[in-house]
Amino acid sequence: MFSRGGFDARTSRRRPPRADAAIVALAEDNPDKTLVMAHISQLVADGFAVWDVLDSGQIEVRFNSGETFLLAETTILRLV
Repeated sequence: MFSRGGFDARTSRRRPPRADAAIVALAEDNPDKTLVMAHISQLVADGFAVWDVLDSGQIEVRFNSGETFLLAETTILRLV
């Protein structure tokens, strides 16, 4: 799917316990959101990103390359 550029980013990262419930709630009944969340989940599982569930219920995704995104109910906002 993505070029690893000659390195393997896989690390022993795990999802925060609240992330599963927040992801299910965010993508519920919307196949497009489900697809996007599946791809982001794979990037996290491969070690290319880390995500945290904020107190507001939104998900913050931080990529190893420095970009930070905020996943809200209807938008994805690039913070950095």
